[in-house]
Formats: sequence, C-alpha cells, structure tokens
Amino acid sequence: MNILIIGSGSYVLSDPFGPGVVLRSVLQWTKDSRVAEQQAVTITLTYQSEKKLPEKQSEVEAIINYFNGINDKVKVKFEAASAVKNILAAGDVAACFIAVPDVHHAEYCKLAIEHGCPVWLVKPLTGNYGAAKDLSRICGELSGNVWVDYHKRFDPSNAYLKLKGQAGDYGRMLVYSVDYHQPYTLPTQVFDWTSDVDVFTYIGCHYVDQVFYLYPGARPVSASAYPVKGKVYEKTGQFDGVIATLRFDVEGNELLVPMNIGWFNPAGSPTKSLQVLKVQFEKGLVNLDQTRRGIEIWHEEGVSEINPYFFGEALDAMGNSYYTGYGYKSVQAFLDLVQSGQKWPSSGILPTLEEALKTEKVLFGVQEALKTGKEFDYRTLD
Repeated sequence: MNILIIGSGSYVLSDPFGPGVVLRSVLQWTKDSRVAEQQAVTITLTYQSEKKLPEKQSEVEAIINYFNGINDKVKVKFEAASAVKNILAAGDVAACFIAVPDVHHAEYCKLAIEHGCPVWLVKPLTGNYGAAKDLSRICGELSGNVWVDYHKRFDPSNAYLKLKGQAGDYGRMLVYSVDYHQPYTLPTQVFDWTSDVDVFTYIGCHYVDQVFYLYPGARPVSASAYPVKGKVYEKTGQFDGVIATLRFDVEGNELLVPMNIGWFNPAGSPTKSLQVLKVQFEKGLVNLDQTRRGIEIWHEEGVSEINPYFFGEALDAMGNSYYTGYGYKSVQAFLDLVQSGQKWPSSGILPTLEEALKTEKVLFGVQEALKTGKEFDYRTLD
C-alpha cells in the first residue's frame, strides 16, 4: 500500500504548539487497521526546501521510533515536491494527503483526481470559489473522492450540539456566535505564506463548515465583514482579524452567525487556539468552550491549556501509548473508506468536496464584503 503525503510542514510533522497530525495519524492507522500485517506499506513525504531536509528526516525518524514494532513493516521516505506528478502517474498510490498552503490546493487536488487517487486535503478546499467550482466539476466528471479536513465535525461537543438541535430539545436555533483566535506570532514568525491567505478563510472556514454540519440544507443569505488592522497587517498585509455577520436560511427561518476571527492572541498564549461558542435557541443557551477542556498545566515557562479531544497521546488499558482525538478520527475515517473500497456515503455528515463547496461559497461572500465594505447578497451567485 502506497500513501503519498504532499507537504512536510507544521500539520504533517510539528509546530511550536505541538505535534503534527498527519504523519502520526497515518502511522497510527497502520497499527489500528493492521494493514501492515497483510501488505507492505510505503509512506512518501514531499519537501520543498532541500536545506530543511536533514532536519525533517531527523524529525520523521523520531516519530517512527515512537511506534514500536512498525519500523520493519512501514517504510517512510522523502521525495522532492517536483516528483509528485510522476508518483501519481505510476498509478499505485492508494491515498493522497495534501497539506500545503491554500494557493496550491487546487493544483495538487486536481492532479490526484485525474489519476484516480482518493484525496484528503487540509482545509479550506481552495479559498477561491471559482477554483473550488472547477474542482467540483472535475471530481464529478471523473468520479473522484475528496475529503476536506473539517475535523471539527468529529469533535464530540459539536456532535452533541447537532444531536440536541435535531431533537429539538431547545426549539429553533437563533444565533450561532463564534470567537476563534490564534497567536499573532503564527502569521508573523511561523508561517511563510501568510500574505497569500486571510485569517477568516484560513481558520474561520472551520465554523462556517459547522453551520452546514449542523444544518446540511442551510442556505447563505448575506455576509457583512469588517477588517481589524494591527501588527499582523503592518508586517504581512493581511488583516489581524475579521468581524463578520453571516445570515442563513434554515428551513425558512433565519439563523444569525456573528464571527470574531483573528490572529489576536499574545505571544504568551497558553494554547494555540481560543475557541468559544455561544449558541442561542428559542428555549435554551448552549455555551461551548472548545479551548479549556479541563486540563491546565502550570510550568516554568507559564501555563498551558491542553485539548486532549483534538489530538494527543493516550494510554490504553494495557499501558500502551497511542495517538487519538478528533484530528486522528478525520484521517482514520478517510483511510477506512479508502481501504474498504466502498462508495462514499452522501449523508451530509462527512466532509466531502461537495460539502466543502458550500463553505467556499460563504468564504467568497466574506471576501467580497471585505473588498467593497458592503453587505454581500448570495442571491447574486444563484
């Protein structure tokens, strides 16, 4: 079984806030599925910079050593990004993971679809509505399978919210309010591609997708958006934050979605992401603190807030360590589908390309509202 991972950056290996998800999750899946007991598994990672390769190789070796017993069963190797086309053309890649900056999503995703390879792609789909529609067309024509990593669909707290919404326990949802912030050091000191993507497209897309997870039939009505300019804007040209208000039609009723999205957090932030939701129903109020999951660590460098539900190390009943969380579930569910060979279900639950296209449409409206300073009417796209 050959698995291709396009990219070897923070979400694949690691960043200053913790371990990367992709490689560890793929390796964990080889253990959980026991696939390596039936066949050889080769994982190919691609890199852009030859200068950084020795450091990446050393990091990968340390990750592999963590997984006792798979060193002789799973081979991990590196190839230059320029080799991607030839690797896919060989026709033996079972699954392709794409974890590169947004501006390259469409290019690599299209290549994989054209070579009949199932795709797992970091969010958003493209951040460009025209390119996203083109990918959707190609995927439909070639019967491709694309999974966009909107992993919050696998967060137990969001699943609980969906369950309660479906049950109608609190009546109709009226307001879905989001505060989602990350440290300003990420776009100014860690990412080298910040000038190519705005913060609302980069992380706000997660909670736009959540609207469609909660209500697959929701229709965007309008978007207003206002920029916040500070130190990130001065250095990169991208806004520090975006204050947006989205209006959706849900079965003939209005759902308001105010969103405060930004790179606002100070360098000493105890966690990578501050994520707080307030969901107002006709007969209830649900507060979801998706940052403080109950584990706070005080140490010499300060205080850390740990979210074990997303991605991290755990111990099983026999004392064996493994990686788990809803970040892993996104990779596991994708690879399970690929291995099964079954037709992908179209329930509106899984983060397929067609589901992700809904979010691309909303992102386009916010981008236009930021450009014009006027409310965007989605009926102009219908």
